[in-house]
Amino acid sequence: MVVREPALPVDPRLPGEPSFAEVTATRMWLARHGVEVGLPTRLLALRVGTREWLRRPTVFAVLVVCLVFWPGFRAPRELELLRPLLVGVVLAALLVMRWRQVQAREELAESLTGTGTPPPWRAAARQVGWWHLAATAITFGGGAVLCALQFLTEPAAPLDAGARTLGLAAGAGAIALVLGRVLRAPIIAEDAASRAVDGVLRAQDAHRFAPSALFFVAVWPAGMDLDHLGAQGWFALSYLVLAAGTQLVGWLRFRRRFRQLPAGYYGDADRSVSPPRHRGSEGPPATAGRGTPSPRHAASSAAGRDRRAS
Repeated sequence: MVVREPALPVDPRLPGEPSFAEVTATRMWLARHGVEVGLPTRLLALRVGTREWLRRPTVFAVLVVCLVFWPGFRAPRELELLRPLLVGVVLAALLVMRWRQVQAREELAESLTGTGTPPPWRAAARQVGWWHLAATAITFGGGAVLCALQFLTEPAAPLDAGARTLGLAAGAGAIALVLGRVLRAPIIAEDAASRAVDGVLRAQDAHRFAPSALFFVAVWPAGMDLDHLGAQGWFALSYLVLAAGTQLVGWLRFRRRFRQLPAGYYGDADRSVSPPRHRGSEGPPATAGRGTPSPRHAASSAAGRDRRAS
């Protein structure tokens, strides 16, 4: 497959082809980043499309879990004691499941372009954002302190404190899995434009699949009276504000830094997306307009079509 060809004809039955939904989602994602194309390249459709397709279900599932397991929800005492553990495990499982779906597409994209080299650690950390990494450290460091305080101040309730500790540990494991891969994943790119997209997706994955501040719900003291806060209550409130605040600042800085993609070839500007059709009905390549490939790339695309026809 010539990866840099536009991502049509779309036929999900063929191996390595992006789906029609992925192509459409990629066009919308590129438009939000200041690039208007009719057909994105196959590489971008494979990488961006599945992330956009999974975005809303992930947010919805996280909100549902937070609402169902929030302390105001009535449940049997046994479930109440295990609520922090259930919250941590369910949130971690949801994030990892979505992340693994993305990784399946990443492995396919990497097989098409060849295995790249990971960026230097500091460069990858700058792409993700130091604020986001600080929020991760605050969430799990402060959460561990809260769990230790509960063990010390409530020795008669070890089950509750243990459930909170295990729920936090489940979240830490999921976040470490995602962030570790994000920071050390190889660069999947074929030119300067796809390399720029790789940097955006690296940072986006950290914010979308590793939102560490969500796991404060696993360690938040149940039944805490905000009108009569003790030392532990003030610490918990400060921890919540600091973790959520740094996470929010990191997300805002991410949105500001990656608002506009640099100029480059992201796909054909003069061809439009159409419903799925057979490969033999592929139309002629674009010849003009922004996003049109250079003669070298046009020749490469024509050679790829000749090989498939033969």
